[in-house]
Amino acid sequence: MEKQVKILVVEDEITSTIFLKRLLIKNNYDVKVTYNGLEGIKELELNKYDVVLTDWMMPQVDGIELIRRIRENIQPLPYIIMLTALSSEGAKQHSISSGADDYLAKPKEINELLEKIQVGLKKLSNQVDENSTKNFKVKKRSKLPGFFGIGIATSTGGPQTIVEFISKLSKDTAASYFIVQHGPPWMIETFTNRLKNETNLKVNLAENGISVKQGNIYICPGDLHLIVNSDLTLSLQDSPKENFVRPSADPLFRSLAQVFNERSIAVILTGLGRDGSAGASIIKSTGGKVIVQNPDSAIAPSMPRSVIEEGIQDYILQVNKIPSICEAIIKDAGIKL
Repeated sequence: MEKQVKILVVEDEITSTIFLKRLLIKNNYDVKVTYNGLEGIKELELNKYDVVLTDWMMPQVDGIELIRRIRENIQPLPYIIMLTALSSEGAKQHSISSGADDYLAKPKEINELLEKIQVGLKKLSNQVDENSTKNFKVKKRSKLPGFFGIGIATSTGGPQTIVEFISKLSKDTAASYFIVQHGPPWMIETFTNRLKNETNLKVNLAENGISVKQGNIYICPGDLHLIVNSDLTLSLQDSPKENFVRPSADPLFRSLAQVFNERSIAVILTGLGRDGSAGASIIKSTGGKVIVQNPDSAIAPSMPRSVIEEGIQDYILQVNKIPSICEAIIKDAGIKL
């Protein structure tokens, strides 16, 4: 018999809790309701839940503080969705940056909420997604670009982790950086604008057909996969989700392996699920390098941990140490910074 999924609703508005409980029970979820963040954390300390739906503005302990306490104290981690009437771009970004896995503004679309729960459960299960990486073959190129292609994959906890990463990058770098941060278009656009103030490198929201230039950072937009072409231009594709997400890091990593061969580096940072591990194995097979954030320092450790479980990593590091290792790899390849 299949185990029933347990969902904790943390919400102080009675009408909303009644609606949510009825909806979720109707869809065969086991539901418990608490009415503020303090009650919510106490319940999580006593019982294991797969998903937490939390409001933001609540008495005693609000939703942001609840998320922080969950990340610090609860194992195994549930999938956390912020469900709130606060709908400004700043509120959304703050919620995701604080450690929420997803965000949905009230009034909510029922199907959208159910879809987000299903995506979260698939990520939590850490199941392998059968996709085109399985039979992907890389061709060795006789002439490689004169710089490295470095792909970065991240999800939950990614925004602040990426800021820490790029703030340590050298201005004079013989590499281009390609970032896949899971999230909707509004989040990625806001995130891109924020990154422009955090580094001396040029930050670009990737577009179809633009040329890849050394010393630039390219951010994959929401709901599209990012591909680097052999002529060093970019393509954005709305092909099917991989690892239950779009954008996914695996299509990017495959293309980096194809274009840059041994001059490719996969960097896997904090996030739920397995995205990036299959693509990183392709990069590894071409002679490229694979670097993962130490899972113990990750807000959500399963993405870097899945790479370690495959045994394909070259380095396990704290985030602030990764840029210097990338530069060392580039120097060892005989490419001057």
